[in-house]
Amino acid sequence: MSEENKRIDAVVYKNKDIPVKKFGEGIDLRRIAMGTIAQTWVEMKQGNVSPLHRHEDEQTVVLISGKLRARSGPNNEEIYTEMEPGDIMTVPSNVIHQVEALVDSVFCEAFGPGPNLEKGIQTVFMRKQERAAAEAAKAKEASAE
Repeated sequence: MSEENKRIDAVVYKNKDIPVKKFGEGIDLRRIAMGTIAQTWVEMKQGNVSPLHRHEDEQTVVLISGKLRARSGPNNEEIYTEMEPGDIMTVPSNVIHQVEALVDSVFCEAFGPGPNLEKGIQTVFMRKQERAAAEAAKAKEASAE
């Protein structure tokens, strides 16, 4: 936790001062993390889709503007719901989900109780990449011996 987050008074972070993290092309994130929650402002351009993923922390998504298609559940069991401004999606721990911007959209996400942001989201693709990298490292070590 940063020193600033240990203060006992409220802190206002100006949107323009929060660094933008690109989450692929067309998805911009601005995130503030505290000791037990993380809040993210997301701007997603029409046609972009978050990866199908899950994470340990619970999550809420509040649509501010635009229109999203929310997906929850694994293949062959998925549920799709269109979200309009003011709608809130709740995502329990380790539930597979994603969102797609049907038009340019802005939404806020909150993660807790972690936050486990050092792990971040874990897509199936990311886990395969991590396993492949670990196996390559082991193979490299074995060949060096």
